[in-house]
Amino acid sequence: MTNRSYLNRTVAPAALFALICGPAFADTFDDNPLIETSGGGFIYVDTTEGVVEPGIGAVTFTATRDENDNFVPPFESIITDFSDLVSRGEVTNCLKASNPGVYCDSESGSGKRIKIWLTGRDATNIRLRTTASVDHPSVDYFTFGKTSNYSGARMTGFSLELLDADGNPMGELAPENAVLFNLDATDIGIGSRLVDGLFGEGGQENDIGFFSDERAAFDRTTSDDALTFGALSNTVFNEHFGTAYLDDSMVPDGLFWDDNDDPNDEASLVAWNNIAGGGWTYGSLSTDEGIDARLAELATSLGVDVAALGYVAGGLVPADIVATAEANGLFSVGAIEDLRNANLNYTMTVGTIDGGEVIVRIVPTFAPIVENTSSEYQFKTAGYLDAAANVPYWDLGNATAYEAAIAEILAMETTESLQAIESVGFGYAAALSNSGFEASRDQIAAVMGAMPWGQDDEASDVAATRAGVDSWLVRDDLYGFVSLGGSQSSYASTSSSIGYDIALTAFTLGMEKRLANGNSSIGLALGYANGSASAYQDLGEIDSEGFSLTGFSRTRFGNGGLVQALVGYQDLSYESERSVMGETASGTPDGSQIFAALKVDYLKDFGSFKVGPTASVELYNGSTDSFTETGADLWNLEVDAQTSRTVLASVGVSGEYRFDYGNNPSHLSGSIEFTKASGDDLVVASGFVGLPSTSYIVDGMDENLVDVSLGFESVISSGAHGEISLQTGYRGSFGDDYESQGVHVGLSASF
Repeated sequence: MTNRSYLNRTVAPAALFALICGPAFADTFDDNPLIETSGGGFIYVDTTEGVVEPGIGAVTFTATRDENDNFVPPFESIITDFSDLVSRGEVTNCLKASNPGVYCDSESGSGKRIKIWLTGRDATNIRLRTTASVDHPSVDYFTFGKTSNYSGARMTGFSLELLDADGNPMGELAPENAVLFNLDATDIGIGSRLVDGLFGEGGQENDIGFFSDERAAFDRTTSDDALTFGALSNTVFNEHFGTAYLDDSMVPDGLFWDDNDDPNDEASLVAWNNIAGGGWTYGSLSTDEGIDARLAELATSLGVDVAALGYVAGGLVPADIVATAEANGLFSVGAIEDLRNANLNYTMTVGTIDGGEVIVRIVPTFAPIVENTSSEYQFKTAGYLDAAANVPYWDLGNATAYEAAIAEILAMETTESLQAIESVGFGYAAALSNSGFEASRDQIAAVMGAMPWGQDDEASDVAATRAGVDSWLVRDDLYGFVSLGGSQSSYASTSSSIGYDIALTAFTLGMEKRLANGNSSIGLALGYANGSASAYQDLGEIDSEGFSLTGFSRTRFGNGGLVQALVGYQDLSYESERSVMGETASGTPDGSQIFAALKVDYLKDFGSFKVGPTASVELYNGSTDSFTETGADLWNLEVDAQTSRTVLASVGVSGEYRFDYGNNPSHLSGSIEFTKASGDDLVVASGFVGLPSTSYIVDGMDENLVDVSLGFESVISSGAHGEISLQTGYRGSFGDDYESQGVHVGLSASF
């Protein structure tokens, strides 16, 4: 292979020649041309292929070097106009992945394509820098690109636009002062198509066309500053996948065969999971097309005769062959990723650019029901419904009904239409995990609010209650407490989820043993919680029931210090009803919650007053089992399991005031705390029964909360053998997107 290097603005001979002769100077792309990306996508840096940051680079004027690494003249042999080229191997300038050692004419599969992930509905802007440096009126660059659809919906097409630094079309400028597409350089490739191997020969997953030996290209229209790509043209693709560019979540699984034990080589595709066609299906090549030797190798790897493969082009794979492959370490199941990957080739002509910047903008287009949405959740739900109606291999007999529903939704008024789209998905599925979170939070409040044996010596033999928890003395150094309360929490709607309210009642019963040192205790508490989460816009309701067991310990220290710690487990069950397109989908999943907390108070005594700092940390780990809805026919969902994790860290001030009300002692208590609430993002995957699922990323809790608690206790009856106290309590949490308030009312007794 010919030696290569870069001759750009830093090369003295070319620059000196330009300065002496003084003609017009065209710009070139900088070796590191990327200024930034913005919008609905980004440049993916594929380190597995040797690509380094920032993922895009430029090669300008590739020339030969001699044995001393010096450029070999004549420099006038540099090619700047690609209109007459017939091979990409002849290009001297290109935009490619920033992969050291890879050049414009490196072989296919060497990792030179710039990988652009389209991750949303918005346009992706790639801002590139140019530098004035060359003695030519214009310079051509061939671009090796690849797009991947991670938007969450089928793309009916996309366009490539060239804009100036201010976002104006380059076509409005004089050609010598613009960056424009060279539409004459067609022989070296202008267009976009699915990568070879699946459709057309070549590629990395297969060296022959698995689905078809013809390429699957996007229809295109062109102008100097815009390339517009539309439907995919390939009869086999259209038969199985429709006409649009599939999202990553919509591609089928494939059965892959590691046929050469080379970790650097991609496995070969053996079969694909054709849902509508009955399951695992062979590719479309017939034995007349020379794959007999390949089938013999496959049979040997599986340890069977060729006849046992039952190979028929486009036919089903025998069930026993599938089972044998699944048990064989050389075979694996995974998504056929190249169905959402498309090569993108074009040539840009660079003139003298004012400001030295150009924007390459990629604008996706979607079906009308998808385009009309206004939030991320609506967008993904509409995209999923659109796929159910228009991706043929998904059709289990409901595609026509889904298509009719789409027409019905599009005919509605905007507000009604968007609400109908929201009902199709499980936009408030996070309420499952958060119902458990709220129930566990009430349990922590109940246990840590109870201090039956007191915080100081004066109260050590008298029942005490804080924040509305009822307690009584059972016998020497053994105490009990009971708590009854209710809470109401609100979770605001976000771009990725529907808001909901959670109403909860909770009951806690505990026993506590004071240890011999007099300053510590250990105990156990049983809890019961019953609640209901109501989605906004009457989209559904989730009833929950939970039983919990909590172990806890308290220790006094210093003069007014108290440390409390607990860990608990909660078993949960749910009944879900989701209102969708006039029907009700029901589900009954189970779940669980593990929770733990640590709290430290230090109250200094000022006579009737006690006041001091307080700090705590609480941890909640929840899970919900997968389940399948019933009752709503084609709208029933299969919902995958969920896991959640939330941490609350608080710091603040608490205080108590003791006074006599009539002849009976009373207490006022309260605290105000700043709480940082943070949680992992929740992945909610769901899909129509029998179809692939789509995943919604629901933002985890990220709130700055103000927590307030108030408590009042008054002895209403006392005697030689004990006393009865009346208590009330309140606690509240207030943030931007989350609010929770709870009250407790009850009696306590000591004997």
